[in-house]
Amino acid sequence: MKNKLAIALAFVLMISGCSQCNREKTTDNGKLSATLKLNWIYTGSFAGEVLGMKEYAQKNGLDLKIQPGGLGLDPIKLVGENEFGTAAADEILSANDKGADLVIIGVINYNTPACFISKAEANITKPQDLIGKKVGLLPFGSTGLVYKSLLKKNNIDESKITEITVSPDLKVFLTTNNHDVQPAFIYDETVSLDEQGIKYNVLVPKDWGVNLKGPCYFTKRSTVEKNPELVQAFINTVADGWNTAIANPEKAIQVLKEVAPDVNTARELNVLQKGIEFYKGYDNKPITSDVDSWNEMVNELKGVGVIKNDVDVNKSLNFSFIDKYYNSK
Repeated sequence: MKNKLAIALAFVLMISGCSQCNREKTTDNGKLSATLKLNWIYTGSFAGEVLGMKEYAQKNGLDLKIQPGGLGLDPIKLVGENEFGTAAADEILSANDKGADLVIIGVINYNTPACFISKAEANITKPQDLIGKKVGLLPFGSTGLVYKSLLKKNNIDESKITEITVSPDLKVFLTTNNHDVQPAFIYDETVSLDEQGIKYNVLVPKDWGVNLKGPCYFTKRSTVEKNPELVQAFINTVADGWNTAIANPEKAIQVLKEVAPDVNTARELNVLQKGIEFYKGYDNKPITSDVDSWNEMVNELKGVGVIKNDVDVNKSLNFSFIDKYYNSK
């Protein structure tokens, strides 16, 4: 009997010890620990995340580290369990359509920031003006998808447009007649044009019926199911960061400069200020979204062939954490 009791006690202690080990994997000095992997280098467009990391993570019981991205670094492939990433909404949904099991837990840009810029003298002010023009397309990212959706929404025959693969660098666009239209982010390349005093026109997709979302926060489903406290702490942190960044852009860029000393503070302040309209979220609550508009987006993605299968958006979306954040306020 004593041997059986000893074995049972040892088993209980072993299970208890393993559970403690599992908890310790997500803690650091008593705090939850996580990494956020960005889809691009540090710019003013990540001011909210950086501000959250520096000023709010500890208050939310979180030790948060941020890893900037760049060309060839795909957060969708790099994010592991108990980690978070930023990526375009269509890229996340497309990954799930191909078998991934990712969950969107917050929406950074309720409307896509992708846009299409042209020199003022080209007089391109509406989608129909693209007919007969040379339109630049990037070989990566979501701007090509937004372009196709823009054409489809406005009944434009793609065969009547000359499409050219281009670089995100504006030099060729500005110094040659290689192409008439350059894909861009409305709070990035337009800032460069403003700094140079160049007159331009911009086609903003949401003004012409395109219902695509922009970058989102995502994680693995296993993280949501096994570690909801971590997800809540992360969402609380970035929501605090973005609410403060929108209210005080100057402070946000100062903190960004501390983390990324090479950034041009004047330029990145312009980036942040120009992007605020895109960061306000659904109903002026950063990181929030409704669900109904995602069904519209899925239909658009299916229409241009990005998604092949039927999609249950409720499986790919979980806004309960950001809802809890605002309810607690």
